[in-house]
Amino acid sequence: MIPDPGSLIPENKHMCGIGGVFGWSEAGGFDATRAGSELSAALAHRGPDGQGTLTDRGLVLVHRRLAIIDPTPAGRQPMTTPDGRYSIVFNGEIYNYRDLRLDLERAGARFTTASDTEVLLGLIVRDGITALNRARGMFALAMWDAQERSLTVARDRFGIKPLYVAAQHDRAAFASEITALRRASLVDRDVSAAGVLAFLAWGYIPPPLTWLRNVESLAPGTWKRWHDGGRIEVGRFADYTKTYEDDTPVDEIELRARTREAIRDSIAAHLVADVPVGIFLSGGIDSAAIVSSAREVTSGPLHTYTVAGDVPSLSEIEMARTVAMHFGTTHHELMIGSAAIEQALPSIVRRLDAPSADAINSYFVSQAVAATHVKAVLSGVGGDEMFGGYPSFQRIPSALRTAKWLAPMLPVTAMAASAVSDWRARKIQHFAAAPELSSAYRAVRGNFMPEEWDNLLGPAFEGDAGRDARATLAELETRVFRGLEKDTPLAAVARIETGAYLRGQLLRDIDAVSMAHGLEVRVPFVDHRLAARVWPALGHHADLIEGKRLLHESLPRPLPDGIVGRPKRGFTLPFDAWMRGGLRETALRGIESSVALGWVNARAASAVWSDWERGRAHWSRAWSLSLLGQFLQEAA
Repeated sequence: MIPDPGSLIPENKHMCGIGGVFGWSEAGGFDATRAGSELSAALAHRGPDGQGTLTDRGLVLVHRRLAIIDPTPAGRQPMTTPDGRYSIVFNGEIYNYRDLRLDLERAGARFTTASDTEVLLGLIVRDGITALNRARGMFALAMWDAQERSLTVARDRFGIKPLYVAAQHDRAAFASEITALRRASLVDRDVSAAGVLAFLAWGYIPPPLTWLRNVESLAPGTWKRWHDGGRIEVGRFADYTKTYEDDTPVDEIELRARTREAIRDSIAAHLVADVPVGIFLSGGIDSAAIVSSAREVTSGPLHTYTVAGDVPSLSEIEMARTVAMHFGTTHHELMIGSAAIEQALPSIVRRLDAPSADAINSYFVSQAVAATHVKAVLSGVGGDEMFGGYPSFQRIPSALRTAKWLAPMLPVTAMAASAVSDWRARKIQHFAAAPELSSAYRAVRGNFMPEEWDNLLGPAFEGDAGRDARATLAELETRVFRGLEKDTPLAAVARIETGAYLRGQLLRDIDAVSMAHGLEVRVPFVDHRLAARVWPALGHHADLIEGKRLLHESLPRPLPDGIVGRPKRGFTLPFDAWMRGGLRETALRGIESSVALGWVNARAASAVWSDWERGRAHWSRAWSLSLLGQFLQEAA
């Protein structure tokens, strides 16, 4: 049995916020003291346990610390090599840092701290930035080379930790949040038409796009370097898509065995801390599986947290209690009243850092857990992508199979759907017009279909702005959908769900709303070693995807009766009811703002609202138009 986390060697790990500026000419000059102070203040909620700043000619690096392990000064950042040449600011955790440290020590390296930050710095100094492909964990970092006068930034392969970059006027700035860049006056408020279009199309803004035109979300698994004088280098150190292409046959027995070991290994790595680590427990298979595996790797106390609203039909509190009792956890139930949530919604929009139609739930869950003074929790985010839990794993392959047989009828289907105003019919029309995996995925996950854009988009999209936005989004989508023919149909769905919905929305949202409360969320199902053991082999075992059988049947400690085989509800907020009640005026004002700002056509917005009121459209369509207006109005 793996030792209890508290008995392991103390480390210095940090969930935190980072930021900085590098100017390489007089035109890119800035006040380093002011920029450093304002970046640090803007990121304070991400790291309330300490701060650090490094300045050099034309450079400032800032770090805010949330101490999870060994809260001593030994791991203080920015961290600099003994010779003074290299300095790093790092947000995240490297779970295999001990193995990396041993390798470096065998080659003669010496360490003065027990910090994964020092190991990461030593690894990059010795082997270069591409050595990050050996790092297992979640991270965003910036490294300064004082001798060559270059700044390098990088982000983990899944994009678990955020990093926003703005390069203009002979300088480059970066931060963990866009809000920090704006508060430090390092970027202009120039709303990106491509970012807005992406939000309307998908309900979130996928990287590298953001809601600001001159700010990019550094693409996961990539690095970028600015040299003195302005020369730029870019590169990729890890590509998650390769996981789904290596198609070596694996029988069911072997797949179960290696999945069981990989889950156990990932959970053990994510539990290490010198402060209590809790577990979000919704009552579904993913979070219950984490509790089961955590109980397998530690005999120490486990704290589980369930948040429930006051709408019984939307709560899984009874199932969560069953799991907690079954595995003997110290269970905490946190109740949130619908009225309080409804009242607080407008102010929450200001904290999201980007428009998102799916972040409100996580905000309240994180707020409730952080109020109990817990600093770190494990979450089941990523379990559906890893083990095939979404309806898309059944619907998309089925639709593609059906399309082959009904190809002669699809044009008729498209014509029939075009005559119907129901939002589902529009999705059918989109798929019928081009029956392929990308259109099937858009029909399942998309918000407003491309066929709706001409009527939906407002005057801000006229002329070159609209053409450029469409071209930019099309190019991004092409990259996401490229190469799917190398995968099995199920592996292709897993790859898209991971590269689009998980990386573009879920991971960004959970980081933004949890760090708003100084809470670290760890996601053991978003792990490249686990993915390599599961995919693409799982693509040949469709029966193990149904009901996420591979996950719950690979656990050494079975889940209690009643957890498996029931539809997952989770902590769902009753937006439909709220928008018909106390949230109505707020929702309408948001839509009015989207129209007034020129992003949405007034007649189309009215039709979307009317369709929802009459039950002809899902509430999320109207709410997304409102949220866009609310966010952009607040971000002014």
